[in-house]
This record gives sequence, C-alpha cells and structure tokens, in this order.
Amino acid sequence: MRKLFIIAAMALGLFAVGCDDDFTPPAQLSTSFYDTYPNAVDVEWEWKRGRKYRVAEFKQNGVECEAWYTKSDEWILTEYKIRYSELPEAVRTSFEQGYGAQTPVDSVYRIERSKGDVYYTIECEVIVNGFYTDIYLTYSADGTLEREWVEVENDDYLYYWL
Repeated sequence: MRKLFIIAAMALGLFAVGCDDDFTPPAQLSTSFYDTYPNAVDVEWEWKRGRKYRVAEFKQNGVECEAWYTKSDEWILTEYKIRYSELPEAVRTSFEQGYGAQTPVDSVYRIERSKGDVYYTIECEVIVNGFYTDIYLTYSADGTLEREWVEVENDDYLYYWL
C-alpha cells in the first residue's frame, strides 16, 4: 500500500510539473482575445518557447486554433488547422511535385501573421534512417516553399534545416 501511495504521489508531482506552463491571462489580453475570437470555446492558455510567447489554444466554429501573443500582449499570429483539400491549389501542386502525392500528411495549418501575410504548413510523417520523422513544410499562398525542417522522434528531438 505504501508503494502505491508513493507512486501516486510521484505521478501527481509529475502532472503538476507538466502543467507549469498553463496560466490565466491578464484581463486586457483576455478581453482582446475574445474581441477577436468571439466564438472561441475550450480556451486554454499556456506559455511557449521558454515563456517567450503567450498562446491560446481554442476551437472556433469547430476548428482547432492557436493564437500567439508576445509578453506585452501583442498578437503575432493565429494558426488554424485545416484539411488538405482546403490548401490553395498552388500549395498542393508544389507539395505533390516536391514530395510526391503519396506522402502521408498528418496535419495541415493555415497561418495568418500580424504582418498580413498567410502561410500554410504541411506536417508529414516518414521514416528516415529507421526513425519516424516529422517533416514540416511551410509554403506561401503562391506555392513557394519558404521553409522545411524535421523532427526526429527517437527521444532526441532534433530540429534542423534540410
């Protein structure tokens, strides 16, 4: 019984440590957020990238979204999860020519930035050198590949440019 209690206490401690990045936003940020996203539901706030950004994860009209803000509450970008079929034709064509129409796509995102530009990120999972690898490809709306990077899933997350 004592072992069970110790294991439960350790698990609770790990859970509490894992939740350290969650927070309640200041009133001004919360008001600004709901003014911009009045239909937002299931809103959860957390710090990301070493507490550099405040991020609201939420759903709006059934779509998974993330709104990113600076520490000074300035909006940077919003990411909307979309279907592959919702990508602009130029982006789909560029992806299929570069990576093949048979490449398995995990997730697709439309990213609106504060500068007014829009990007699309396609996340694929492939096997590279025996490891499951997530490849992230970011395109501009005209189909230009702007950035590509990989994340190797072998308990050592490696980020680098291809």
